[in-house]
Amino acid sequence: MRKLVALIALLAGLALAQATDSHTVSVTIPSVLSLQIDATDFLFDFSDASLTGSETVTVDGTPYTKASLAAYNTFIDTATGTQTFAPTSVAGAGGNDYATATVRTNRAQWTVNISSIGGSLAGPLSNSRVSVFADKASGKGASWTSVPTPITAASPLTLFSAGSGGQGKSVYKIYYLLQMDINDDIPLTGYNAQITINYTLTSP
Repeated sequence: MRKLVALIALLAGLALAQATDSHTVSVTIPSVLSLQIDATDFLFDFSDASLTGSETVTVDGTPYTKASLAAYNTFIDTATGTQTFAPTSVAGAGGNDYATATVRTNRAQWTVNISSIGGSLAGPLSNSRVSVFADKASGKGASWTSVPTPITAASPLTLFSAGSGGQGKSVYKIYYLLQMDINDDIPLTGYNAQITINYTLTSP
């Protein structure tokens, strides 16, 4: 009987004897909020003699003639009011007639604005002659420019945004157009001016 009690006591002692250890699982995730735009310059060159004057760019279903010397001569010969032109070329855009804007983010909500405009187009032109149109190519969100919109329409001017579920990669095409007026009095020395469009990607 004593042996049985001793065995039970030994087994109980063995059951209580144990070794423990632990470790942690750590997760680090950066906030990703990236905007990349490939184009460096939308060039409206009405002195460009390399185009025939028949080249067009379709924006929101409407074709616009590219700025060129031939197109400008036709404008002078036939215009009675205003005409809106597409750019002669778009530098840095890989041959496209638009800028490609790429948003990469793990945020559900985000907005891309024209946050500011550096400079002003000198008279007889003005910044209000320049219009922008954003068209979604893929991804999330939607454009706020249902038609080509003057860049002075709002400050800041919302181009496109995602109100929810915006995580991932989204690609938009950004077009610019320029309105010319036959009554513009261009200086004898010609006209040369530029502005800088500044964009901001924000998330609440």
